[in-house]
Amino acid sequence: MLNFAGPAYDFGNVLFAVLQECEHRRRGLLANEAERGLYDAARAKLAQIHASYLESGGSPDYWRELEKEVLATAMPQYVAAALEQTRLERTNYDLWRRGDPLARTCWALGALAVGGLVVYLPFIPIFEDAFAFALAGVALFYPEIKRAFFDFRHSRELNRLITGAEAYQKNRRIHYVTNAELFADFPSAGTAAEPESVALAKPAPPLQSPSAEGPPAPRPGRTAQRT
Repeated sequence: MLNFAGPAYDFGNVLFAVLQECEHRRRGLLANEAERGLYDAARAKLAQIHASYLESGGSPDYWRELEKEVLATAMPQYVAAALEQTRLERTNYDLWRRGDPLARTCWALGALAVGGLVVYLPFIPIFEDAFAFALAGVALFYPEIKRAFFDFRHSRELNRLITGAEAYQKNRRIHYVTNAELFADFPSAGTAAEPESVALAKPAPPLQSPSAEGPPAPRPGRTAQRT
């Protein structure tokens, strides 16, 4: 499974392009059509990449392995994470009252009360009164913190899929590959020995008759006699 078309068609690079296309389209898909729409977007992007891959002289066997890795291994994991991320985005990350000013005020007051209680409890080693106000400030920006956390988690999942595809290609390149599979990847493997085999199969040229080469040479041991 060798890549003759260049590093642009490595597993990780191709999967990155496919997931980027799916991420661009997933927010516009309806909930009941999201899974099918994501697979359609992935197949359309693969078809576009495949056309360029063929122009670069890539091996069909390598492309089959690449397509299997994208559609059968990476996409099922991505679709599950993408559907959950889309649901969180549409519900504003399950925030109470969608994180409006009233909700922020309630969270800040609750955090201020909890912080004050923590400061004045004797068995908790916190003696700085500003801790309660700091906790209230953090609660005021709780929607942004929660949104950043889930966005980071989704990005980390995408990076994990890409890294996994790169590692699989690297390991697959050196482990448990037979000679037949290895030489089948070379585009010119079946034609490299053709000129020699053809030359050996050609019949030898026929010997020419002595008359075609001119008069025969005089025989040794005899001299020409004068008349």
